[in-house]
Amino acid sequence: MNTRRIAAIALSSRDFDSFEHRLDEACRWVSLAARMGAELAVLPEALNLWRGDGPGNTLALNALEVACEDWQTECRTLLDCAREERIAVTVPIYEREGGGCVNCFHLVSAGGEALGRYVKTHPTGGEMDEGVLPAEQNAPIEWDGIMVGGAICYDIEFPHVFAEQHRQGARLFLCPSLTPGGDKLNFHCASLACPLVLAYPAWSRIIDILGHDVVAGGYRHETLRFGFGVPVYVADVNLDSAAFSFGPGRNQESIEAILRQYGSAVKLTFDQHNCRYSIEVVSPDLTIGQVIEEFGLIPITGGITGA
Repeated sequence: MNTRRIAAIALSSRDFDSFEHRLDEACRWVSLAARMGAELAVLPEALNLWRGDGPGNTLALNALEVACEDWQTECRTLLDCAREERIAVTVPIYEREGGGCVNCFHLVSAGGEALGRYVKTHPTGGEMDEGVLPAEQNAPIEWDGIMVGGAICYDIEFPHVFAEQHRQGARLFLCPSLTPGGDKLNFHCASLACPLVLAYPAWSRIIDILGHDVVAGGYRHETLRFGFGVPVYVADVNLDSAAFSFGPGRNQESIEAILRQYGSAVKLTFDQHNCRYSIEVVSPDLTIGQVIEEFGLIPITGGITGA
C-alpha cells in the first residue's frame, strides 16, 4: 500500500495587485489543502503572471518582465507557508536563465527542501517570442520515495514528454497548466497506467491509472466564481497499483482467484468499455509486485509501483 493524498488547486487567474498578493492567495489554499490531509499541493502554471490572463486583457505581462531572478527569495511567502503546514508544493514560475527565461516548476518537500525542477519542453510560439527557452532535458524528480514526472500546459500535446519520463521511472505526473488538457491527458494516463495531477484555474483534475477523472473542478463553474465552494480538489492516489488488459489467462476465473486469494487487501476496478482493469493494494502487508508475481500478470507498459 502506498497511498498519497494530493491536492490540485485551481488558483484564480484573476488580476491581482501584485505577485505577492497572488502568493498570499496561493498560501490560503495550500494551507487549506494541508488541513484536509494533503501531502502535496499542485498549483497552476506561471504564478508570477499575476495579472493579464485571457484574450484582450490590456494588463497582460511579458514572461521575461516577470521572470524570477532568485525564486526562493521571491517566492518566500509560499515556501514558508508550505513548510509551516508541512506540505510539499509545486512552485510554477517563469525563471530567468541565460539570455531569456524558462517556464518551469520547482518541487519542494514538506520540510522546505528544493527537490528538483521541471522545465517546459515545448513553449508556445507566443512564449518563445517573449524569450522563453525550451528545456534542454528533464528527468523525474524523487519525492518521498516516488519518482515524479512533469508537463506544463502545451507539453500535454506531445506524448513523448510523458513516455520519456515514464521510461526513466516516473510513476506520477504533475501538470501545472493554463489549459484543461482534455481527453489527451486521460489517454496519457491510461496508456502509461500512470496517475496525473493537473492544476488549472478553470478546471483542475486528478486522473487515475485507467484514465478516469477521480476529482475535477474549477472556476469554469459559476458557483465557484460566485463565491461558493473552494478551489481545492483532493484525492487519495494509490501508487501501489497496476493496470491490466483483458485477454487469455485474464478471464473471469483468474480475476475471481485474485479476489479470493487477497480479499479486502486489494481493490479491483473494471473499465469494461476499454477491456482493462486495475488492482490497487490496500494492505500494508502486500505489494502489487507480489500480486503480479503470484498470478503471472502482465501490467500495461510494465507500470509496476510498490513491487
